[in-house]
Amino acid sequence: MLDRVIGHIGGRESLANLLIPVLRGYLRYFPMAAGKRSFWSRVVNPYFAWQSHPFIASTVFGRRVAGNTNELLQQYIYYFGLWEPYLTRWIASRLRPGDTFVDVGANIGYFSLLASKLVGKSGTVVAIEPSPKTFRLLQYNLAINRVHNVRALNMAAADKNELVEVFGGNEHFTGLANICAPSSQEGGFAVEGQVQAAPLSGILRAAEVETARLIKIDVEGSEWRVTQGLSDLFHRGRGDLEFVVEINSEAGALQGRRPEEIVSAFKAAGFHFYRIENDYDAVSYLPPFQAVRPVRVRGAIERLTDAIFSREDSEAL
Repeated sequence: MLDRVIGHIGGRESLANLLIPVLRGYLRYFPMAAGKRSFWSRVVNPYFAWQSHPFIASTVFGRRVAGNTNELLQQYIYYFGLWEPYLTRWIASRLRPGDTFVDVGANIGYFSLLASKLVGKSGTVVAIEPSPKTFRLLQYNLAINRVHNVRALNMAAADKNELVEVFGGNEHFTGLANICAPSSQEGGFAVEGQVQAAPLSGILRAAEVETARLIKIDVEGSEWRVTQGLSDLFHRGRGDLEFVVEINSEAGALQGRRPEEIVSAFKAAGFHFYRIENDYDAVSYLPPFQAVRPVRVRGAIERLTDAIFSREDSEAL
């Protein structure tokens, strides 16, 4: 039925231009939660969600983000006001005014903007993004929010100082940009440019190392290289320093690395291993919301895992 309606109005694109803001308004702001999940699954996602629609939209934490709905992360921010809701809520529970947050693989700045608000004027955010194209949008998002506590760097965190090639993600998943070797690229991503790489302990200023409360590492398969550059942080960082690391076991295997090597490096430095669930199904972004805590992990990593490393020793954080 909806396909026929689209045809009568003049095509999918013209109808989308008219209705997308209305659909977003209903999903974001209509007070009744009943029916929203079904509405997304049956109407918005199959017919409108992936249409190209440039926007500047507010997040649930009051920052504005520019993007286009034909890219997944940006699409979710537009329609729901947030990205990775379980991780968003956990980060919000950890950061306090005066803290330093380090965002390795900052993408367009969602978590950097969240942290910027949480750490306040007395705190600092370091946003590191290797993709030149994505970095430009990151800078724009920082500018439209007029934030002054974020230091943004177009470079890559790695295990040594060198010039590296950046392989861009596709238009629907720009967050897949990475510095892995071409042989590990499924489908062969195109080279987007070159940037300087360095160990994280060399990228951060002394005060940032000493005040870092939380470091997020999302580097699409280069986790081992970043981990190798953390020794100074392990020794000089705060006692309550915690890390969030997306461990991509499949991408790591293509480089001859096992996820257990990353876990072992953190455990040797006195950290315990937790996992926080990360559901990319859009219905989990709609109410009713679940409270999800990171839980202790003792088994092997067999899938893409959002790992949290903390010196806190408990069954859940």
